[in-house]
Amino acid sequence: MPNRRFADGEVVMGRWPGSILYYEVQVTSYDDVSHLYTVKYKDGTELALKESDVRSQSSFKHRKSQSSSSSPSRRSTSRSPGRPAKGRRRSSSQSREPEDDKKKAIQETNLALLVLVFFACLENNTRRYNGEPDSTERNETSCIILEPKLKPDLEIERGLEQYILRPRREEKEKEEIYSEKKISEAIKPIEKASSKTKELEFGGRIGTFVLIFFLPATVFYLLLMCKQDDPSLMNFPPPLPALESLWEARVFGVFLLWFFLQALFYLLPIGKVVEGLPLSNGRKLQYQINGFYAFILTATAIGTLLYFQFELCYLYDHFMQFAVSAAAFSMVLSIYLYIRSLKAPEEELAPGGNSGYFVYDFFTGHELNPRIGNFDLKYFCELRPGLIGWV
Repeated sequence: MPNRRFADGEVVMGRWPGSILYYEVQVTSYDDVSHLYTVKYKDGTELALKESDVRSQSSFKHRKSQSSSSSPSRRSTSRSPGRPAKGRRRSSSQSREPEDDKKKAIQETNLALLVLVFFACLENNTRRYNGEPDSTERNETSCIILEPKLKPDLEIERGLEQYILRPRREEKEKEEIYSEKKISEAIKPIEKASSKTKELEFGGRIGTFVLIFFLPATVFYLLLMCKQDDPSLMNFPPPLPALESLWEARVFGVFLLWFFLQALFYLLPIGKVVEGLPLSNGRKLQYQINGFYAFILTATAIGTLLYFQFELCYLYDHFMQFAVSAAAFSMVLSIYLYIRSLKAPEEELAPGGNSGYFVYDFFTGHELNPRIGNFDLKYFCELRPGLIGWV
């Protein structure tokens, strides 16, 4: 196991990944397992460098003094003193070769840095186009940069995989701000869903109060007018029947049988299961699409009753009693749904039925999707018993 050469806090020279340039860095930590030094540059960038890429400052000073002590005009003992011009030309050519090598190395380094900056800008532009922030967390990102062709490509890739870029403090702060914005944006639709209803429909509180009594009265009026021999507006008001004749327990039992039979057909595991529109909290409810199968089963049941000579005229003869039974059952179900909605979470309330007024919320519906398990009461009562019953 190699010993550690540099201590924490020591100022050394570290090679920048993908180049031959060394910069002054400060050692922050050392990993005994991977043998990597975590160093910090003057601009705040932290990198994990191999031990071979970290050198002491004294080694650079020693090289500089050694290169300055060497004299290009040194002549060998075999040369004659009468040939100074040729010797000077040879020494000048020898001094130019290292300068050319340095220029080439600097040009290659600048080219590598330009390529790195280009790809970094391209990556930022792509993230902006996709709606992502400019600075993203890059805890374990390997640097892939152009290297001189002196080493094989495989060795270069293995060497560069050791470098781990760590985010700066500014990037971490941007990440925290971005995460807070995302949380606030996610809370906005929930707050919007739980806000009070400001625009009232159906005439507001007075209009909904009148409609609660006007709609059932209109149904009863039309039924009474149709029973007359001359159903004309001139014969208004129609004669009212006795209150005892409006209610019959057997009729109410037949109505409940019809209602729960359609509920049974709704719960059958046939047909497709589709998802509804996303709610304010992002959740999607599932619906069983089997109305056509329920209609076929209902027609089969009616055909079976006709086969056994069941008198369907009973429905026509007691049409008024069926209307009273349906109105009473609907009122009881509406009261149950409103009491149930008082305990529902705010994100499950209807946007148009959260005004705070009892009559208005009772009429329009306080809860958006009242359910008992997977049985959607709103979806079922709105379509199945009424539409199939009309047919």
